[in-house]
Amino acid sequence: MKKALLLLIVPGYLFSQTHYIDTNMLFMSGNNVNSDIAINTFYNSIDTCNISWNIINDSLPTNWEFSICFPDCNNVGVVNGSGQFLPNEKSYLNCHMYPNGAIGEGVVKMEIITNNIYRDTVIWYGQVGLSLDIEKTNYTDQYKLIKITDIHGRNASYNSNKLLIYIYSNGRVEKKINLK
Repeated sequence: MKKALLLLIVPGYLFSQTHYIDTNMLFMSGNNVNSDIAINTFYNSIDTCNISWNIINDSLPTNWEFSICFPDCNNVGVVNGSGQFLPNEKSYLNCHMYPNGAIGEGVVKMEIITNNIYRDTVIWYGQVGLSLDIEKTNYTDQYKLIKITDIHGRNASYNSNKLLIYIYSNGRVEKKINLK
């Protein structure tokens, strides 16, 4: 009986959680007058964490650029990095998209590997529209994404090759298939 209990406890101890990320899917918006749009989340270490990160996909309009702040702020063009976090650290995890005057939508997808074992994906969605008379219309509110659902109305995340429904704060609904 004691051996059976020990067999149940030891695997849980060996593979306990070392970290967590506050939000893995982030949405940001702005207009073509903005020099950049950005949103952040946090990487929270529970134990000592050695991380490496890599941008595994970026699909941005032609004129756009991006930069990542994790664990430090990097220049445009830096697409990977590494770092170490001590127990109970909270680290800023951010993506800046620079539209350079162009409108459109873009995605940056990052993979984070912790202690050469755990893999997390963080996805930033950015949307930039034309600048309008702000006193008459708040453009960023028109295009704020509220949620993504599947065709059955269940909450969904960005998936390739599946029909998804994007619901915006202004009542606009779009059906999209994100091709890989």
